[in-house]
Amino acid sequence: MLMFGRRNITFLLGLLVAIGLLIVVVTMLFSHSKNQTKNPAQQPMAAYAVNPSAKVSLLIDGPTNAESLHNQVQITVSNSSATINVYSGYLGTLLRTETYPNNEPAFHVFLRSLEYAGFNDGVNDPKLAQASGYCPLQDRYIMSFSVNNVQKQRYWTTGCGSGVPETFKGDLNMTLQLFSNQIPDYQQVTSGLDI
Repeated sequence: MLMFGRRNITFLLGLLVAIGLLIVVVTMLFSHSKNQTKNPAQQPMAAYAVNPSAKVSLLIDGPTNAESLHNQVQITVSNSSATINVYSGYLGTLLRTETYPNNEPAFHVFLRSLEYAGFNDGVNDPKLAQASGYCPLQDRYIMSFSVNNVQKQRYWTTGCGSGVPETFKGDLNMTLQLFSNQIPDYQQVTSGLDI
């Protein structure tokens, strides 16, 4: 009778330990999935095509040089327009601007194309928040996505290639081509720039 009781106690203790471990594992799984809530910018970007406040932007910051030689080009696209601004100097004096009409279907396709180019692929490292100073003899590319004037995402990379810090991990060449394709006379607007 004593042996039968020990078996029951051993069985009961083993069962309690197994249930305890199961509870710990399930709790860890649920808390891990709650901590991995998606960043709104990581939602399908094409879903924002109907939102008139949604904008994607590319800023090309030219090489580090004299104030009088420095240029930047910014392309901003929404569901109603595509705008290119050309700036001179580090204070950002507007040299040229052109705006072209856009519509929701075109913006939807553009956003889907950016998704496939890895526009949302990047790292959010506070130590790399600013691109200035990196790769000083080449261009820096800053890509952002905003909704209601709130920046949802901002990544950057440089023309220096591997070995230089960056936060953008998508396909730079495809992203650049997609943005320049939104501006019908991109070559004319940017001609003569050191970019």
